[in-house]
Amino acid sequence: MAKRPPTDPTIDLERIRKQQGKTSRARLRIMIAGDANRPVRTITLPRALPTVVSVAAVMLIVATVTLACGSWKMSDALSALDRRVRAMVQAADSVALRPGDGEAGGTPSLAGSSLLVNQGPLATTHGPSGEMGRFVVQSANNGEETTVSVNLQTGEVEAAGYRRLRHLMRCLRTGAETPVDPRLIDLLYRISRRTGQKIVLVSGFRAPMFSLATLSYHTRGMAADIRIPGMTPLMVRDLAESMGVGGIGYYPVSGFVHVDVREEHVRWIDYGKDRSDGEGAEHGPERGEGAEAVNGG
Repeated sequence: MAKRPPTDPTIDLERIRKQQGKTSRARLRIMIAGDANRPVRTITLPRALPTVVSVAAVMLIVATVTLACGSWKMSDALSALDRRVRAMVQAADSVALRPGDGEAGGTPSLAGSSLLVNQGPLATTHGPSGEMGRFVVQSANNGEETTVSVNLQTGEVEAAGYRRLRHLMRCLRTGAETPVDPRLIDLLYRISRRTGQKIVLVSGFRAPMFSLATLSYHTRGMAADIRIPGMTPLMVRDLAESMGVGGIGYYPVSGFVHVDVREEHVRWIDYGKDRSDGEGAEHGPERGEGAEAVNGG
């Protein structure tokens, strides 16, 4: 056998000194000694764990501060939007309570003077004075009922009654409300005056997300689906026709008549069922199975 060359002890001594001169970080160790019959268990953690935890904590703090600032800015934006919406609703309500000059569907009012008379610029609403006209609206869905009072001389709508009417005509899916077009209020009053009956409301305002039509009159507070106690839908349709109502939809199977205050004259018949409730219940000659347009539009 070949003999190993003798090692230089100075080399080994130098290597040992170098190793002793190095400062090594001790690893984190977790020692578990919960059972006297079992040996001590040791869990060694990575050396980079404290750094990783520190970086994660800093990032979490930064993210929290950023989200807090974003939430604060969003809260201000929502508050500003809420103020603008409230101002718009108040302005629209003022128009409804003190309407400008106009006629519903081009038909003169049945009152001694039109309900829609010129009131000039928007003004603060106040309790109407003078001869009052009243009509009752009842919801066919939940039985809610309200009385609306209108000043026959000035066209002003009683503020409290108007707010109740707007709430009664709310979207039943979302609970959202919208200002009611003053021409529609005038139309409902004249129908009630002609029939001597209350207006049974099947559908009023519909939130846009539940409307299939673009710019539906139901989404703008300009339309109502109605019934009149003691009258068939055909009789209600003929009455609306004689009054020159802009949009008239006849629903003989569902049992109601759609009326709206659009400028042009549009007529249609829809033989579908449950047209007042389903998402496919949008009103118009192009909507629904069995619908057909009549007399142009």
